[in-house]
Amino acid sequence: MSQALDSSQTLYQLFQSLPDDARKDFLSALIKHNREELEAAFFYWDCQSAREEGFLSDEEATNFLLSLPE
Repeated sequence: MSQALDSSQTLYQLFQSLPDDARKDFLSALIKHNREELEAAFFYWDCQSAREEGFLSDEEATNFLLSLPE
């Protein structure tokens, strides 16, 4: 497992271990400070899913992904 993936898994486990209020506060702060990045990630994952499920062609999915802000 790569170091980045291992770190990600560890951070996720830490998040999961937090009390509900702390998790909600963390998610609120994450969304407040990283909204554009999160929206781009969700859009990317949705495009990938749509392509895998046959709703978008490879070309359409690629065009959508290329249109994402950097």
